[in-house]
Amino acid sequence: MEFEKYFDSIYEEYDKYLVVPVALIALSVLALGFSLVTTGEVVQKGLDFTGGTEATYSINESFTTGEIEQVFLDAGRSKVQVFKTTSGENTGLSVRVPPPKLKGQEAAEILNSAGYNVSVQSTRELSASVSDAFFTQAVLAFVMAFTIMSLVIFYAFKDLTPSAAVIFAAAGDIIFALAGMSILGIPLTLGSLAALLMLIGYSVDTDIVLSTRVLKQERNTVKDRIWDSMKTGVTMSSGGIAGFTLLYIVSQMIVGPSELSNIAAVMVIGLLADMPFTWFGNAIILKKYVDGEIPSINIEKVIPWR
Repeated sequence: MEFEKYFDSIYEEYDKYLVVPVALIALSVLALGFSLVTTGEVVQKGLDFTGGTEATYSINESFTTGEIEQVFLDAGRSKVQVFKTTSGENTGLSVRVPPPKLKGQEAAEILNSAGYNVSVQSTRELSASVSDAFFTQAVLAFVMAFTIMSLVIFYAFKDLTPSAAVIFAAAGDIIFALAGMSILGIPLTLGSLAALLMLIGYSVDTDIVLSTRVLKQERNTVKDRIWDSMKTGVTMSSGGIAGFTLLYIVSQMIVGPSELSNIAAVMVIGLLADMPFTWFGNAIILKKYVDGEIPSINIEKVIPWR
């Protein structure tokens, strides 16, 4: 099998490939830092977390989301999120505008003055204070989810090195996905936050398969155990990537940029990152651990309250 022969050649110098996930994290942090310096935000927040106005329109002509964004930008409204909506054969328009408040009449005048024949169907307002509360609660929920996951991993392996390797891979996926969102302009909304939470589960799945087979199985060599785990893990990740890529394409074709396409994009970015973080990160750390190059640190012996 060609892939197995290729893996055999990589395994001869496997340790040097640990630089791949380290470099990905470094580049991701640089991208997030650049976004923070230039925009004041690590990742652009959506209406759910900034407050503002959401207006839905009926529209009688064809349009692109980029054209509508430019119309609002020319009217002095930046960071506007535009989505196509469909109902049967009718195409509508949904616009999310950050503060200050956008009145219904103003929303119609901006587009009508640009030559679009629209009428406002509804407007929804979300105050900045409520949005701040949403954001605080969302961050707390994310931190709690990651913390609980970490505690479960530590309990399962009871050793610092393999546990830290799993957490390293999961954290790397999240950081890379956030950097991808920043570069591609995908806003942080309740939907994209849910995608980040799902990534924790997807990442841990492949890492648990790898760690369990390498540490718990005694037959075959470490290389064979990593290879068997890789076949299973890459198949799992590839299936997820294929499914979410299809979801992204279909949602873009039907309604254009939307919450659904944003979720799919975040999942694809994170699952692509999971491969190098798992197989060039976690796997190499486990190899060094089993070979005795990294010492074993039993967590139960270092917990201060035991």
